[in-house]
Amino acid sequence: MKNGLIYMKELGRCGRKSVAGEIWPQTGLAYVASVLREKGHEILFLDAMAMGFDISQTIYKIAAFKPEIALLHATTPTFKNDAEVLDLIRKRTQAVCGLVGTHPTALPEECLLQSNADFAVVSEAEVTMADFCEKFQEDWNQIQGIAYRKGGKIIRTPARTLLADLDTLPFPARDLMPVERYTMPFFGSEPFVTVIPSRGCPFQCTFCRAGMVWGDNARHRSPDNVCDELEEIISRYHIRNVVMMTDTLTLKLDWTQSLCQRIVDRGIKIRWIGNSRVDTVTPKLLQLMKKSGCEVLSFGLESGNQEILNQSKKHINLEQTVNTIGWAKEAGITTFGYFIVGLPGETWDTIKESIQFAIKANPDYVNFHVATPFPGTELYELAKRNNWLITDDWSQYEEEGSAVMRTEHLTPEDLVKAQKMAMRAFYLRPSRIFSEMGKLITHPHLIHSKVKAALKVIADI
Repeated sequence: MKNGLIYMKELGRCGRKSVAGEIWPQTGLAYVASVLREKGHEILFLDAMAMGFDISQTIYKIAAFKPEIALLHATTPTFKNDAEVLDLIRKRTQAVCGLVGTHPTALPEECLLQSNADFAVVSEAEVTMADFCEKFQEDWNQIQGIAYRKGGKIIRTPARTLLADLDTLPFPARDLMPVERYTMPFFGSEPFVTVIPSRGCPFQCTFCRAGMVWGDNARHRSPDNVCDELEEIISRYHIRNVVMMTDTLTLKLDWTQSLCQRIVDRGIKIRWIGNSRVDTVTPKLLQLMKKSGCEVLSFGLESGNQEILNQSKKHINLEQTVNTIGWAKEAGITTFGYFIVGLPGETWDTIKESIQFAIKANPDYVNFHVATPFPGTELYELAKRNNWLITDDWSQYEEEGSAVMRTEHLTPEDLVKAQKMAMRAFYLRPSRIFSEMGKLITHPHLIHSKVKAALKVIADI
């Protein structure tokens, strides 16, 4: 293939925007670009959101490149928009157009029926796209891990085995990305990158589709391979702010300890944040994580009601949450707790329990999301069976400010009202306001980004 295109345009929590509206880098697509470039293909990697391009500018740049293949990343809330952009690309370029991402992985056949895409990549994309680019002028039935159109029918090929050794992948093609444009409040005005140290999640939370996309067996890169990438980021891009993008960074205690110790031993000076579970850390590990540069850890806390946690297959308890938040704070790590309003079994009483528990556990920051039954999750299947879904408009699957399902006891309007109520109850306490003001006094360089984030949160509640 002489010319190829990776086009990226996503929104929403499962896409690339944070609570404060910042755009995140799509490192997964950068992996695909890097693999294809190693195979000799010419790549245009276009992050229209980060560059601030409107649709006319975007299509113009794509058409000027004259791609033979265009790959678009699609999420559930942006699917309609992504399909419209795909149509414009087809009209201007005659390229073979494909979709990749969580939504096509969950619903590959439906994505093809609801768009004019020629194919959809199911699950991990690097090896599949390398194979596709070599064989796209041949019989597509030879290509594992895709769904495609043929003679008015949708054909699904056998699943591709997930890559066993992640160290064999080249580092993401960050030189094709506008890396200087990715910022977030926690890092002030400085740019950040995302690093993917592992893939897969063995947990079966009913509201999450991580295992569906990356597999239910965790695959970890070697600590030295991750450190090599961190050193490249520092030396080549002069960036020291890192988000460890993996579903459970602390799943394997020995591996996490080894990674953090290698960062320390190799003298890699970074500031990093990551995701964790409250049942996979110890005080000793948290101290080592802080020593290696960890500044923020996010925890999926989900609910303050133990029965709802049990029904959601979260497999944590409230005592673990309180202990872990305390340990992280003692280690000097800022904590972020994520809660979900509207999981099965939710009532106004359990919502109040969650609010009270959030205040008791007292992470530094929280976000209350509306339960959203994303395709590919057990929650989605449950909502369909019980006729809880109120819309099939994917653009409404946002988790913020809208609800797409009712529950046994609550209406969609109740869920939106509860989400806003919970955010107000946590953030508009006098103690919280004075605490944030104190942080601005001691960290004046964060004033601009903190105020921007605060205004966004206030506007939403």
